Amino acid sequence: MEMTQIAYEDPKFERSREIIREALDTYSGKIAVACSFGKDSMVVVHLARQVDPDVPVFSVMTRYKPRETFEYLVEMNRLLNLNVRVYMVGREAPEMLRRENIDVVLLSPERFEREAAEIEKNTGMKIYHVDPDLCCNLLKVEPTREAVKDLDAWITGLRNTEGRTRKDYQEVERRGDIMKINPILRWTEADVWRYMAIHNIPVHPWYVRGYRSLGCEPCTAMGGEEERDGRWMGTPKQGGECGIHTVPLKVGEGSVRLRK
Repeated sequence: MEMTQIAYEDPKFERSREIIREALDTYSGKIAVACSFGKDSMVVVHLARQVDPDVPVFSVMTRYKPRETFEYLVEMNRLLNLNVRVYMVGREAPEMLRRENIDVVLLSPERFEREAAEIEKNTGMKIYHVDPDLCCNLLKVEPTREAVKDLDAWITGLRNTEGRTRKDYQEVERRGDIMKINPILRWTEADVWRYMAIHNIPVHPWYVRGYRSLGCEPCTAMGGEEERDGRWMGTPKQGGECGIHTVPLKVGEGSVRLRK
């Protein structure tokens, strides 16, 4: 995708690029951009690629992501030449990622399968309905630990205007044994959409349908006042976090790689 040249930009856009530029200079070779392929992630990837077209990009996907997210991942990987590395708990990469020769790091599914089977046996319900925190920990937090284990810093699309759980963050902060760079922390939802429009970044189809925040398919709905209110709707976790932004990631041994 060509970088659009415009006569005027909101100063916060350049500030975000400068935060990224300083981080890439400081943690050269030990930093990467995390991309969920939501709107905020795509903005951060685009900003980072303007600073360094070769900055590494990684993504954590789960078996419960909607098909449209995998399709959008493939589309953006092609369009932006991201060379994304995907981390997933599972025995086999999704067929569409294999077809595109996308680099997928598979992590052992044994604990998840054991926990999910036990919960379903005891309750007749899926793990994401009974214990969404456990589901998120096993399918999202642990793979993220694997993704950042050799990094000194990672760049995220976190924004403090998204919801009640995202107020207490800094643009540059230490979380455990890794630095976390949040270059669009102070952007609004409108800023994100304006940036995507200016730079002609294609939109995930779920946003067109009316979703404001994207996650796994069973745990994402429309509605609510704040942006993330559709996440885990109807549970105590509604509008909350999967855990990657709230727990130290570089502690303990993390997950064991199954195969690459």
